Amino acid sequence: MQRGPFLLAFAIGQQLRALLARALAEAPLTSDEFAVYSVLFLTGPTTPTRLAGDLGMPASTMSHYLRRMSERGHLDRRTNPDDGRSSLVILTADGRAATEACFPAFGAAITSFRANLNMPEADLLAALTRMSEAIAAATSADHELGGLDPPTTRNLSS
Repeated sequence: MQRGPFLLAFAIGQQLRALLARALAEAPLTSDEFAVYSVLFLTGPTTPTRLAGDLGMPASTMSHYLRRMSERGHLDRRTNPDDGRSSLVILTADGRAATEACFPAFGAAITSFRANLNMPEADLLAALTRMSEAIAAATSADHELGGLDPPTTRNLSS
């Protein structure tokens, strides 16, 4: 079956989720949690809004992750010195330790992926970045979806 970019991206997401779930099965964090922890690990203090944007997730979903992280003692909140109304989030020492405990399993998944990748990784990253940017532009508040005809058998085959 020939898949269009949306079906292929969906399938890749499912495959990646399965690979990481298997790799991190014995780790202290789930694959979704590891994504949030990793970005915080790499970026350091950041706003919840920025963190949600970096991961392409809704702010409400990010709030859920941050609440759980805080309950575990893995997250600190600080007043944002650039804007006293917002906060910055940062991993605690225990949060950093939980993230680091996942590195060996995550590294094994990446090594396996790279061993099976039949193209330069830089080319893949460039294509995925272009796709991500196109999706972000299509979902931005400035983009209007109205006026599009719903798909029909007629206009799918033409």
